[in-house]
Amino acid sequence: MEEDRVSLLMEDWAVNVDVLDKDSQKAQWNKPSIYKGDHLKKMDPHKRRVLGHFLKRYNITLQTLVDSLTTTNYRWQHKEVLPVLQHLMDAYDSLDDKWLHDHDGFLMLVIFDGCFMLEILQWSSVYDDHKAFVRSESSKATTSVVRRIKQKTTASALTGSVDDYCYADNGPIFSLHGKSYFMSYIRRDILMLENQLPMLLLKTLLGAALPTEPKEAIEEHLNTIILNFCRGNSQYEKRNMGSSLHVLDLNRKSLLNKNSIHDRNSASSGEDENIIRSVTNLHESGVKFERSTNFCHLTDIRVEGHVLKLPVVDIDDTTESKLLNLMAFERFHVGAGNEVTSYVYFMDNIIDSSEDVKILKSSGVLINSIGSDKAVARLFNELTKDAMPDSENMLEKVVQKQLDKHCRNKWNEWRATLNHTYFKNPWALLSLLAAVLLLALTISQTFYSIYGYCKPRKS
Repeated sequence: MEEDRVSLLMEDWAVNVDVLDKDSQKAQWNKPSIYKGDHLKKMDPHKRRVLGHFLKRYNITLQTLVDSLTTTNYRWQHKEVLPVLQHLMDAYDSLDDKWLHDHDGFLMLVIFDGCFMLEILQWSSVYDDHKAFVRSESSKATTSVVRRIKQKTTASALTGSVDDYCYADNGPIFSLHGKSYFMSYIRRDILMLENQLPMLLLKTLLGAALPTEPKEAIEEHLNTIILNFCRGNSQYEKRNMGSSLHVLDLNRKSLLNKNSIHDRNSASSGEDENIIRSVTNLHESGVKFERSTNFCHLTDIRVEGHVLKLPVVDIDDTTESKLLNLMAFERFHVGAGNEVTSYVYFMDNIIDSSEDVKILKSSGVLINSIGSDKAVARLFNELTKDAMPDSENMLEKVVQKQLDKHCRNKWNEWRATLNHTYFKNPWALLSLLAAVLLLALTISQTFYSIYGYCKPRKS
C-alpha cells in the first residue's frame, strides 16, 4: 500500500515539475512510453526515409534487423536470458495492450525509432568531424593535424564519411539548415525521459549493421557518438562509462564524477543546523568563486580555504528540460543516486537574485545564454518546486557546513556587515569616508593641541 502511494506521488511530481511554465504544453511527460499522441505520427515519413538510407548504407535488409531482435537471446540488466524483443517490451512502463498483442507492429516501431536515432547520432558526429577537417585544411594547420582529422573523418568503419550519408543539401534535418536550426531541439527531445529508447535496442541494431565488429567496439562507439551529440560543445571526461539503460542514463553518468568527492563520513551529525547563504552573502564574507578542476562534473563542488569551486554551467533554453528529466530519472530509478537533484538544490540555495547570478558570471562559473540574470535565478528557484529533497544531500551536509563555518568567523562577519552596510551604497560609502576623515582631523587637532601645550615654542 505504501509503495502504491509513493508511486502515485512520483507520477504526480513528474507532471508537476514539467509544468512550471504555465503557458507550456509539456504536461504529458512521464516515464518512458510508446507512441502517446497522434502528433508524433508526423515524423513517420522521415523515419521511413531514414530507415531506407540506413539499410542501403550498410548493405543489409530489413529482415536482418528483425532477426537480430527476435532470434537473439540476451541477458540484460541482470535479468534472465530472453529474446531481445522481450527485453525491449519489458523496458517500457504500462505498455499498451495494442503492442502486447501486436509484436510485429511493436517490432517495426522500435526499428523505425532506433534507426532514426542512430542516424541522427552518427550523422551529427560525422558532420562535426567533417567541419573540423574543412577548417583545418583552410587554415594554417600542420600536416600532421590535418592527417589525423582526415583519418578520423574518412577511415572509420563504424561511422563512415560524410559522403556516405546521401541526404539532400536542403533536407529538413540532415543538412546544414537542420543542424543550425533544429538539432538543439532534437537534442532536447532525445534527452526527455519519455522518449528514451533502451540502449540494448541501439546496440543490437548497430551490431546487426556491423556484424564483424566486436561488441565492445560497438558499445564504445555508441557511447562516444551519444556523448558527442548530447554534450554538444561542452567538454566531458573520456572514460569507460560501462553499460547504461538508455541515452539519458549515459548522459547523466558523464555529468558525474566517478569517485564521489563528498562521502557520508565527512558530514558529522548532532551539530546546529547550518545557515544557507546566498552567493551575495558569501561574497560579502570574503568567499571567492572559481571554476573547479573537473568543471565538466556537476558533483565537483568543494571549498578550499575561502574559495568555493564550482563546475561551469551554461544556461540556455534547453537547460530546464535537461535538468528536470535528469531529476525525474533519479526519482523513478531506485539506486540510481541523487547527484543531479542535489546539485540543483544546492544551486537553488545559493542563487536568490540576479545579483547572485551576476557574481557567478563574473567568476566564470556560469554562462548566461538565455538573456536576463533574473531569468536564470528564477529558473533555479523553480526547478525544485514540488520536487522531493533528499535528507542525505551531501552537498548541503558537507559544503554548506564548510561555508557556514567560514562565515561564522568574527572577522568575516564584520567584513560582511561592512560590505553590506557601506560598500554597496556609494552614498553610504562617502558618508563613511567623510566620518573617517573627520575623525582623523579631530584626532590630529587634539594631538597638536596637547603637543603644543606640553612643548611650547621657545621664543
